[in-house]
Amino acid sequence: MICEKCKTENTEGSKYCRECGMMLEKDVEAHVGRALLYRKRGGASGQGNAFIELNDALSIDPDNGEANYYMGKLMYDNAFLEDALEYYKKTLAAEPGWADAYFAIGLVYYRLCRIDDAIEAFEKAFGLNPEYIIPCYYAGLGYYHKGSLDKAIDRFEKVIRKDPKFAMVYYHLGRAFTKKNLVDKAIDALEKLVAISPMDSDAFFHLGFSYWKKGEDDKAMWALQKAVELNPDDENAKGILKQLMR
Repeated sequence: MICEKCKTENTEGSKYCRECGMMLEKDVEAHVGRALLYRKRGGASGQGNAFIELNDALSIDPDNGEANYYMGKLMYDNAFLEDALEYYKKTLAAEPGWADAYFAIGLVYYRLCRIDDAIEAFEKAFGLNPEYIIPCYYAGLGYYHKGSLDKAIDRFEKVIRKDPKFAMVYYHLGRAFTKKNLVDKAIDALEKLVAISPMDSDAFFHLGFSYWKKGEDDKAMWALQKAVELNPDDENAKGILKQLMR
């Protein structure tokens, strides 16, 4: 491989010229591909090598959307959230219709507790690809944490229509209905949750709590006993059970 700058002949596969140090390989896709393999391998060495490959890719083409996206993911995985955000923004500058990038930005904002910004990004991702239900779920979580329960319920129900087996949606849907004092709807959602996830102690606790709130004591005892069976340290479930047994 001959260096374009100083014309020195280098061994095949060399990344840099042994004479002047100029980068020899100009294939951005090759660097990104190797970075993904290193990232999949995991561990400190895998992440370190992934960073090197992505850095090489960006030194060739600083505006490459794919290289910026995966560098953003690498920063996110290592909790460099502001850096991740900058790389994702560069991704969108190159690929403005990339739903995954908007979702990734939403996750950064979510971890930074910038909930309004997170919701906006999640909604954008879902709008770009209505079959991509994870952003819709996270938008629902954002609305739930803001107290916008009707919007949260709407987003959770959209997810369920696309994927009726998405267990965690039923959990948050049940909690949203509980906060709105719609006990029957909460029970319906939580019953579906325990049918899908029969080993989820939290699901049985909230189902038991909803039965108790409705006055269905026998069903409440059954669900709360199941919660304690699955999680013997559940003091909340034990406390309600003691009240029911008096």
